[in-house]
Amino acid sequence: MDMQDFKKLTEVYGSPLFIVDESKIMHQFNQIRTEFSKLYPNTEIAYAYKANYLLGICNLINELGGLAEVVSGFEYMIAKSIGVEGEKIIVNGPYKPKDELIIMIQDGCIINVDNIEELELINDIASDEGMVVEIGLRINATIGKIPWSKFGFDVEGNDAFDAVCKLKDQFGNIDLKGIHIHIGTNIIYPGLYRQAVTIVLGFIKKIRDELGIDIDYIDMGGGYPVKDACPANINFKDWSVPDIKYYAKAICEPLNDFYKDDDNRPLLILEPGRYLVDESMSLVTSVTSVKSIHCIRSIFVDAGVNILPSAYYRKHKIEAYTDCKEKELTDIYGALCMNVDLLEAGVVLPKVKIGDILNISNAGAYEQSHSMQFSRLRPAVVSIKDDDEIVMIRRKERVEDIIRLERSVYE
Repeated sequence: MDMQDFKKLTEVYGSPLFIVDESKIMHQFNQIRTEFSKLYPNTEIAYAYKANYLLGICNLINELGGLAEVVSGFEYMIAKSIGVEGEKIIVNGPYKPKDELIIMIQDGCIINVDNIEELELINDIASDEGMVVEIGLRINATIGKIPWSKFGFDVEGNDAFDAVCKLKDQFGNIDLKGIHIHIGTNIIYPGLYRQAVTIVLGFIKKIRDELGIDIDYIDMGGGYPVKDACPANINFKDWSVPDIKYYAKAICEPLNDFYKDDDNRPLLILEPGRYLVDESMSLVTSVTSVKSIHCIRSIFVDAGVNILPSAYYRKHKIEAYTDCKEKELTDIYGALCMNVDLLEAGVVLPKVKIGDILNISNAGAYEQSHSMQFSRLRPAVVSIKDDDEIVMIRRKERVEDIIRLERSVYE
C-alpha cells in the first residue's frame, strides 16, 4: 500500500488506524504447522488468544484449523462466541475461578493445572458432577537466564512429582493425561526448547516408571519469536531470529528419539501467539505537529502508547509517507498528555510535515490486548482479506463505550 491508499483508509475509518493483513497470519500458521508436522506429524497448533483476541483474528485461525489457548473466562467466551468446541480449547493460567472451571469442565476443555489448590478444586467439581476429569499438569524448571518460575509445579524441587503422587493416591476424579511447559517469550535460542523438552521427557519417564502413568499429550507452550520484535535495548542489526524450522528440530528430535520404539506417540501441542499475529498488523498514524526538542527534530502523531504499549519495551520499523526526500534524526511523540508517550527515539526519517502518514509495522501482538483507554479513544481496525477486500473488524471506540458501565451520578 502507498500513501494514497493509507490516506483513503484514514479518511473513511479515521486516524490512527490499525490494518490487518490476513495473508500474513495464514503464512505464519501454515509455516509453523508445516515445519513441525514434517518432523512430528501428530502436532496441533493452539493460538494464544492473549496475544490478540480480536474476533476477526481468532476466527481466521479457527478456520485454519487452529485450537484456542485461553487464560481467562472471557477469552474462553470469545472462543465459544466464534464456535470453537470445548475439546479444542486449552485452558492455562495461574487462576481459574470455580464458576469458570465448572463451565469449562462441562464443556470438555483441556485444562492444564497450575497449582495444588486447583487440583483439589477440580477434583471436588468432578466429584460433584459424578465424572472423571482429564487434565494436564504444568511444570517449570530452570531454563534460560530468567526462568518463568511463577507458573506450574517445580520439577527440580520434586513438587511436580509429589503433585502427581497426590493426584494418583487422593484425587479419584482426576486423570492425568498431559504435561505442559512454557519457558518464556520471544525466545531467540532454539536450544532452550531442546533443554525444555528433555526435562519434560525425563519427567514423563519418571512418572511412567514409578507410577505407571502414560501421557497422551505434551504441550510445549509458546514463546516463538518474530524477526522484527526487537527489544528496545538491542539494535535491529544485532537482532537475529532463527527460522522456525530450527525450533521444530529442537523440540521434535528429542521426542522422536524418546518415542522411537512407540507406535502410540503423544500429541504435541504448540501455543504460538506473537509468532502468528505480530507481523500481520500495522498502525497507521498522522503527523499533527513538528517541533525541535533539545535540538532534535520531534514530530507528534495522533497515536500514542495507549494503543501501542509495546513501544515501552521494543522497537518497531517505521515508514514515513511524504514527498520530502531529505532525512533527519527524529523522535516520535504520541498524542497523550504524559511525558513518557514516546513511540520511537532517534529514528532516521524523511522530514515529514503535518498531515503526512507514518506506518508502524509489527503491531499485531500485545497491542490490542494491552491497550488502554487513557485520554484517547481507541481506533478502528480494518482487515485486508485474502481477495484484497477491506473489512472493518472493529469500529472506533465511542465515549459511551467507556462510560456505559458506570452508574449515573443522578441515580
